[in-house]
Amino acid sequence: MEIKKYTKKDGSTAYMFNVYVGLNSKGKNVYRKRQGFKTKKQAQIALAKLLEDIEENGLDNRSVVLTFQQLYDKWLAQHRMNVKPSTIALNRRFVEGHVLPYLGEYKLSEISVIQCQDLVNKWFNQGYKQYPYFRKVTAQIMRYGEAMEIMSSNPMSKTILPRAKEEEKRLQFYTKDELNHFFECLKEFGNFKQLAFFRMLAFTGCRKSEILSLQWKDLDLKAKSISIGKTLALDEFGSIIIQTPKTASSTRSISLDSETVKIMSKWRVMQRTDYLSMGFNTSSEDQYIFTNAQNELYYPQVVNDWLNYLIKKYDLPKITPHHFRHSHASLLLQAGVPIKEVSERLGHKDVKITLEIYSHVMPEEAEKTADKFAQFVGF
Repeated sequence: MEIKKYTKKDGSTAYMFNVYVGLNSKGKNVYRKRQGFKTKKQAQIALAKLLEDIEENGLDNRSVVLTFQQLYDKWLAQHRMNVKPSTIALNRRFVEGHVLPYLGEYKLSEISVIQCQDLVNKWFNQGYKQYPYFRKVTAQIMRYGEAMEIMSSNPMSKTILPRAKEEEKRLQFYTKDELNHFFECLKEFGNFKQLAFFRMLAFTGCRKSEILSLQWKDLDLKAKSISIGKTLALDEFGSIIIQTPKTASSTRSISLDSETVKIMSKWRVMQRTDYLSMGFNTSSEDQYIFTNAQNELYYPQVVNDWLNYLIKKYDLPKITPHHFRHSHASLLLQAGVPIKEVSERLGHKDVKITLEIYSHVMPEEAEKTADKFAQFVGF
């Protein structure tokens, strides 16, 4: 019962086992192979569960899981060992809200391809933008059923994904003047914590979840930089958690401008003074930069609430916290910053992603190329 380590196609390593479990009703040797485990411990746990299941139910365990709901429960338990808590929360919201109401009570043997296709079409016709993801995660659950040999096929994987009509949407962001006006209103509003937060949001291009997870040790005021290496999220139970970023490229160091450094320096002094009066010592380097009145981490929605209040109070153009990231990138490109630098600052995995998102800015800059060349050569 050896757990073996192997190398996947992408170069990463994983663990697997291929174990003999006995003779079936026809007298043939039966083996059970499982792979894709991130750690040896996960493989050992899965092997122990497999052997326990066979001991209790025999080799032909197709009857153990009868309904899609039961298969989902087993898949979810396995999935929790392989992905981040925030991913589990997303999966549960989608599956339990949009898949189980339709497939949950059906026996696995009763679920057909045409039934799955009707469900995919239903999601599409009801206008759910996430319908491709609903289909993807349902197929993933059924693929697990195949791997565990409790489903003979994967009907969802055989469905055809309806193609939505492509709509050209203008990327939302604040112009230079709109951004300046926003901060004028924010200064007038008088909440310095919010001023510091939105300054970081607009002048670094970070995601709100990255800024909400920052501790003072991540901010180097002398070197004028911040280190991004974690993100704030919610788990499946709605609790706040701090976890690693989704991709390795999201871990990065970002330079800060002098005004942002000045604002953050002032906020650190204010935080120490204000929170000390409330009974909290915030002088530690492990102290989170932005916390509530109980010195606890904020829920992500709080930032949207702050912003919506300001928009309504000062009649500002509608924008979301994520659109400040768009604003930052668009203004950098308009300022002539190379696309590779912008991509690295945003933490994109590939320059292509940056180009796809901000291609609307490039034509405007392309029009100036000829004049820039002529001015540089001088004739």
